[in-house]
Amino acid sequence: MEIVIDFSSVPTTDPIAFGWWLFKNIGWIFPAFLFIYGLILVWQNYIRNNYRKTRKYILLAIDIPKDNEQSPRAIENLFSHLAGAHQPLRRYQKWWDGEINDSFSFEIVSLGGYIQFIIHTVDKHRDLIEAIIYAQYPDAEINEVQDYTKKWKIRFPNDQYELFGTEIRLAKNDIYPIITYKEFEDSLSQELKDPMASILESLTRIGPKEEIWIQFVITPADNDWGDKAKPVIDKLIGSTKKPKKSFWDFIFDLPNVFLDAINPATPAVNVTPKDEPLTQMLHLTPGQKDAVAAIEHKISKLGFHVRIRYIYLAEKEAFVKQRGVQGVYGSFKQFNDLGLNSFKPDPLTMTGGVIWFKQRRLKWRKNKILMRYKDRAQSLNPGEYGKILNTEELASLWHFPVITVKAPLVMRTSAKKAEPPSSLPVDDVQPASSKLERPVTIK
Repeated sequence: MEIVIDFSSVPTTDPIAFGWWLFKNIGWIFPAFLFIYGLILVWQNYIRNNYRKTRKYILLAIDIPKDNEQSPRAIENLFSHLAGAHQPLRRYQKWWDGEINDSFSFEIVSLGGYIQFIIHTVDKHRDLIEAIIYAQYPDAEINEVQDYTKKWKIRFPNDQYELFGTEIRLAKNDIYPIITYKEFEDSLSQELKDPMASILESLTRIGPKEEIWIQFVITPADNDWGDKAKPVIDKLIGSTKKPKKSFWDFIFDLPNVFLDAINPATPAVNVTPKDEPLTQMLHLTPGQKDAVAAIEHKISKLGFHVRIRYIYLAEKEAFVKQRGVQGVYGSFKQFNDLGLNSFKPDPLTMTGGVIWFKQRRLKWRKNKILMRYKDRAQSLNPGEYGKILNTEELASLWHFPVITVKAPLVMRTSAKKAEPPSSLPVDDVQPASSKLERPVTIK
């Protein structure tokens, strides 16, 4: 059986006629595909917005134990436990119900110098969060509070307030780790030089008309997030193993297959391969070996997509950029490892460093970073959750200070609690409500 393709009807002499023939026979496929794809995106956005309206969010303020002796490892356990809230979504959940993964916002706020640890979450996860915090910190106090951002119903520019804000992101590929709390332990005394000390000290330096907000919006990642590190490791160790080809690799190789069939290349002369090692590990420098070990250690733990936001907000007469910005951002630099990974401000969101159309762009960026901070992750879509940090890295950035950190304005529990004896007689009275209303500002 022979297949004959007739190209005699193709106009090859007139470019315009050829273009029309190509569009009439083949070219309509591309705009039709774009139209259908656009309809799918509109439908997906519609059902996701409907799903977002069904979710209710709460803020939980945590008063840490007065004499906390727990290391950041306790918070690392907290994040590992929190990863249990992640459930892979099925197709009908994504494309019919519009469901998206739940995110959490772990925040440290300084309101006039008084510091509070806060967690923003969907209300259905309240019991989970309280359980894992009390499991690690039995003497902590957790209360639902009002959203401290909602009183700031302002737009920039204005005559009363000034703002500096930015998102902080990783400088390199997120499979490279940052410095974690384990490297802040003294090798001789085994004492933890808590990295939270410098952050809290900077937050206590502001006055009553100033506020500093630090936010870590986290979304649990799939367990296979570390697979993307394998090509990087193979490149570092000089692996000679050929990577497996994906479906798209075969698709892109099809033109080469047809060309080889039409014009086969001259067969190569058989050369006996030499016995070469599968990797070059023996020839790596100590720094390269440490980098490989650090990457393998990072991907061995659970990961979270993370977006870090920072805002310094104050009345204009009290706004001092050096006090509200340099100290806090300098605290993030203690986690930088120039050989591995580090933090830097996102130039696309930072309310500074603008040259062209400066006033217009700064106004737009200030309003945008304030809106995004208030929104947390409520409007984020899959793919916008940020780069990945593992539980150890997250615990290094957000944890309760240990007993050696002398930050007097951090909200702590006033007294140690204990369960009453089981034999204690009680009256048959209705229990009081567990919800404690607090003012927006912390006094």
